[in-house]
Amino acid sequence: MKFLFDRRLVLVLRIALGVVFILAALPKLADPYGFARSISHYHLVPEAAERVLALVLPPLELLLGIGLILGVLDLGASVLAFGLLLVFTTAIAVAVGRGLDISCGCFDTDGGTKVGAMKLVENALMIGAAYLVMMGDRSLASIRAWRERARS
Repeated sequence: MKFLFDRRLVLVLRIALGVVFILAALPKLADPYGFARSISHYHLVPEAAERVLALVLPPLELLLGIGLILGVLDLGASVLAFGLLLVFTTAIAVAVGRGLDISCGCFDTDGGTKVGAMKLVENALMIGAAYLVMMGDRSLASIRAWRERARS
């Protein structure tokens, strides 16, 4: 199982997760009102919190994606990615459990992917990838590793 934490695999997963977070952030940044509507469809937080989340989450996802790709604060970025994916997956599971027929709000703010079993499987795979990145050797092609080599 050691190969799962190999730095080459971790690099590929780190970059893939970074791209996913960036692609998820861009449409939300362009349409924060639409994203707030997507959040409201879950019926999980008060309206004021929906607005705050719609303004805070997209830039956070963008910075997180960039951090993962560049290997900047890579441990913090991987822990945050893992945590956010757990929260997002829990929200989707609650919506599925309630029988809601809504868009997940993941990569767009108007329609898009519906919550359901396939979205839960997709998120579970991303949680697994984030776990491997979090626990694996993130030193390959990371700014942190380059800085450490420069100090030596």
